[in-house]
Amino acid sequence: MTIAAVSGARMVFSSSPHLSRRSLKGIDAVIQENRASWALEPGRCALLIHDMQRHYLDALPDAATRADLVGKVAGLRAACTELGVPVFASIVPEAHGMQERGLMSELWGRGPRGEGAKLDPALLGNDARIRSIAKRSYSAFYGTDLEVMLRRLGRDSVIIAGLYTSIGCFSTALEAFARDIRAFVVADATADMSAADHAAGLRNAARLCARVLDSEDVRAALSPRGLRPEDRRAAIDVC
Repeated sequence: MTIAAVSGARMVFSSSPHLSRRSLKGIDAVIQENRASWALEPGRCALLIHDMQRHYLDALPDAATRADLVGKVAGLRAACTELGVPVFASIVPEAHGMQERGLMSELWGRGPRGEGAKLDPALLGNDARIRSIAKRSYSAFYGTDLEVMLRRLGRDSVIIAGLYTSIGCFSTALEAFARDIRAFVVADATADMSAADHAAGLRNAARLCARVLDSEDVRAALSPRGLRPEDRRAAIDVC
C-alpha cells in the first residue's frame, strides 16, 4: 500500500494485495541481523501498544489482515496483564484544528477523528489497566510523560507492537535508545503500509536501536519466574 495523496483532512491510499507484516519470509533473516543481544526480562519491561486506532488500522488492506494484527497485539496485552507487566497505549488525539497537527498535517492530513480516534475494543479485553499516552508526533516519547512513567515503575525496557513499523514504531525505538531504554520491536505484531517499509523498519531497528523478535520469543521471555512481588504492585500503581 502506498500513499497516493493527502487531500485536506483525509489521506488517500492506493490499494495493494500485500501487507508488510504478512511477508514473514525475511523476518528470521532480520532477527539474525540484531546487533543487540539484550535479554527481555518481565520485571524490567513494559508493553507499548503503538497507535492501534481505527483510523490507522483502516489503512490496512483488508479485514483479515487487521483482525490478525489486532489478535497478535491483544494476545501480547493479555500475557503482559496476566504477569503484571505494565501496558501503555499511545493514542493520537483528535485535533480540533489543523494547527494542532503542525507539520504532521502537511504529510498526513487531519489525523484520527471520531470513532477513528478510538483503540480497537478487542485490545482492551476485560482489563482497564491500560495507560493511555497522548502523542502528537511520530515518537511515543516526544512531548509525553512515557519516560517518567517507565522510570517510576522501575522499567528500563519497552516492548513495541502496533503501527507503523518504519514510522512511529521505529521513531519510538530510536528515541528509547537515546534515553537508555531498551526497545524490543515485535516483528509479527507490527505492520506497515508496504512490505518494503515493514522490512526496512525492522532492519533499521535491528541495526541501530532495538532488538527485533517475534511474539513467540516475547511469550517465552515473559515468565512469572522473573517477577518480584513489588513488580506486580508497580504494574497497578504509578504514584
